[in-house]
Amino acid sequence: MADLYANWAALAAAETAGVDYQLRSAGPAGATWASIAIHGGGIEAGSGEMAREVAGTRMRYYELDGMKNNGNGNLHITSTNYDEPGGLTAVTTACRCLSFHGYTGDNQVPMTEIGGLDTPLVAQVTRNLQAGGFAVSTASSEIAGTRPANICNRTTTSGGAQLEMSEALRRSFFPGDDFSRPVRESGARTNTFHRYAAAVRAASSGPALVCTGGVNVSRHSLRPTASADADLRATAQ
Repeated sequence: MADLYANWAALAAAETAGVDYQLRSAGPAGATWASIAIHGGGIEAGSGEMAREVAGTRMRYYELDGMKNNGNGNLHITSTNYDEPGGLTAVTTACRCLSFHGYTGDNQVPMTEIGGLDTPLVAQVTRNLQAGGFAVSTASSEIAGTRPANICNRTTTSGGAQLEMSEALRRSFFPGDDFSRPVRESGARTNTFHRYAAAVRAASSGPALVCTGGVNVSRHSLRPTASADADLRATAQ
């Protein structure tokens, strides 16, 4: 089904901020990782909560939160067309991006379909999730996240990881498999939610998460690492 809005300008002109949707963002200036959900809130329930949890306080977090009582699907803008300025800034200033989405899938099967152009990150997230007991498969072509224009791939390294979580998986993140807005906003989460977030977040262990953009911006950011895949930035003044 085609999107109602072709881009952010069209959506913003027709929908009301603070009523139909809100934009959420957080995280340290200069973060080299972004954790995003451009279809959060009631659009693809559970994706925004997972992006926020994975980001914690050390990644850049961004979410379009659909707030409608019904019809949140109208706020869906496909990843290759998503051009909200704050979202673009969050990703284009990052080296790595984790983009969380939801798809229907088999109602009985908790599954993650993963794709994106950051092949090492996709592989690491896949290994971590599988080691944690989660089912993962390579994303099918329509949700593969392999187009350069996909917002998850618009990082400084021209790649990202797109995690498509089935409805059954996203429901399992909340008590009673209830991912309605009141339950999501209550803060109640299952052990499955926390295990999943920890597995994904572990893919960032080793690389530095913050780059120093000025004097004394972050004295802890350039930390020792044994990883060969370390995103370190420093400018000597």
